[in-house]
This record gives sequence, C-alpha cells and structure tokens, in this order.
Amino acid sequence: MASTSSLVRVSVSTRPARGRAVRGRRLLQTNRASLTPPPGLAFTTDGNFLDPEEAATVAGLGNDEAHARKLREAFSATEGIVVGAFARVDKESNSDATQKNRRFPGSSLVQMGFDLIAGEGDVEGKKLVGYARAATDGSMVATVDEVVVDTKYRKRGIGRRLVSKLYAELRNREIYDVGARVPESAEKFFSKNGFGPDVEGAVLMRLSSDTVETNYGDAFDPKRQLKVEKVRECLLLAMEKADDAKDTG
Repeated sequence: MASTSSLVRVSVSTRPARGRAVRGRRLLQTNRASLTPPPGLAFTTDGNFLDPEEAATVAGLGNDEAHARKLREAFSATEGIVVGAFARVDKESNSDATQKNRRFPGSSLVQMGFDLIAGEGDVEGKKLVGYARAATDGSMVATVDEVVVDTKYRKRGIGRRLVSKLYAELRNREIYDVGARVPESAEKFFSKNGFGPDVEGAVLMRLSSDTVETNYGDAFDPKRQLKVEKVRECLLLAMEKADDAKDTG
C-alpha cells in the first residue's frame, strides 16, 4: 500500500443544482439503508475510555509499542480531540442470523430504540471497533491524524460517523479550518466525507529517521551545545578583560 500522503481540507462548495441535489440525496439514502452497524454502537469523546494498546490493535499495529505510546499521548492531550466507536461484539451478535432476528417487530424494535437513545456515551462493557483523532492548535486549525475502523466492521458507516462526530466536536470548539493527512489509499474515503485538495496546494513532509539520528541523536545534544557555546563566550570575555587590565596597568 502506498504511503504517500498529502494535506486535504474540508471543502465548502456552492449550493448544487436541484436535480443533482435530489440524486445525491437518493444515493445517500440508498447507501445508508444498506449499512448494518454492529449492535449497541456508541461513541465517546472521552479519551479515558480508549485503551492505547487496544486502539493500536484496532489499527493493525498491536505489536507496535511506539504507536501505542503515541496514542496514549494523543488521547490525553488537552488540545487534541478523539472519538471512539464501541459496540457489543463479545458474542459476535452481528452474524446474519442475529441480524435477521433483530429485524422482527417487538423486542428488536425496543432494542433499536434503546441503541438510538444510548448511542452517545454508552460505551461501558463494549469493545472498541474504531476511533478518529485530530490535533489542534487550540484556537483555529486542526489536522485529522487518524480515522481507523477494525477490519471486521468496515463498510458499515462507522468511519463516516466517526468523521462526522469529530467535526462536530471541532465546531463546538469553533475550529473550522480542518485538514487531514491522507495516504493515497484513503483519498476516496475522505473525498466522500467532504474533504478536498488544499487551497494552498500544501503537501505534507516528514523529518526522516536518518536525519533525526544524524542531527538529533547522541552525537548532537542541543542543550550540551548551548552550554559549550556559553562557556566559550565566558572564556573569551575573561580573556578580553585580562588584556584590558594589562593595557591599563
């Protein structure tokens, strides 16, 4: 899978023509009707409910301790935003037989209503099936860093709802300039969720690990370098004073 990524931003387009808007609504309704989210799907923006190791596993990086550490910092960051998606999947209740039973009147309708009511924050006893996170500058700009859904529960609208709830939280903080780091493999998903090319044509760049090792590893300590320069400055000043004392003597 290609790792190339670029920065895209939420697109604000003009109002579409009526015919195109109607077709778009019909297509959206059809897509939504075909989605079957796992039972008890609930969301939270409280990072305390998200376990970094479990989140790393959902992202397919269960053995990557560095990624788990990065997630731990992101989930606890004051200026960061995270949305977790949880569901009742302990008994694999989203099998075909169970889904058919849930469509029958009676108990299935009661459960459906309960899920809709408790869908916000009712994550106790449920399993993490996806998450999204964004970093902000605390006032104006945000960048979506990850939108992840467990491979078992994709194509059910969870990713779309994660992006929607993440953006709603950003609006609550009055942050409207929202970008995303998007690899080529995810361009279609972000495009469907309202993201488009950056107006300034920005392309994300990264500091390579070789550069870090060469310039910021053990061979180069910025604090030590400052101390050396300060000592050198003090020595030169002392020598100048000594020379002045000889001249005046």
